Amino acid sequence: MKDEKKIEKEDIEEQEINEENIQETEEEEKTVQEEKVEDKSEKESEDEKVDDTVKQLEKTVSQYKDKMQRMQADFENYKKRSEKEKREFVKYANEGLILKVLEAYEDLERALEVKEDKNLREGVELIYKKMTKILEDEGVEAIETEHQKFDPYKHEALMTENNEDYENNEIIQDLQKGYTLNSKVIRYSKVKVCKK
Repeated sequence: MKDEKKIEKEDIEEQEINEENIQETEEEEKTVQEEKVEDKSEKESEDEKVDDTVKQLEKTVSQYKDKMQRMQADFENYKKRSEKEKREFVKYANEGLILKVLEAYEDLERALEVKEDKNLREGVELIYKKMTKILEDEGVEAIETEHQKFDPYKHEALMTENNEDYENNEIIQDLQKGYTLNSKVIRYSKVKVCKK
């Protein structure tokens, strides 16, 4: 009987252990399922975070792209403006030199008015023609004054005179020639103007 009780007791203990094992296994399975559900929800949460990050990065890329395009357009405008300024600078770079040459040019012109010495005159005429060609090649032109109306953008009135042979504001006499360099006035013509 003791053996039977012992066996019964062992069976009960074994059954209790089995029940505990089953209960532990069920709890472990339940825990595993809960972890799977948590993992799934965490994975969905991570996917949402990744989607949000991707959208934010795409937005940032778009902003940088727009900024780069604006900067590129600004740079193209700057390049065009710089090239234009450079062309203008080159076009008028010789202005100071030409103003100095004009003095000698006019002295030669005055020397040509003397008609007594033929050899001197021929030499001066040659120099005058060469200088005229140089100035024309550089874009220098004399401002017309003969039978012209006074234009304050081209002429400087030094004197006025009431003269019946000329209309009001017509130039009577050119006192000092004016010049343009590539259509820009570099020296105004000094003139006498008719005022009635």
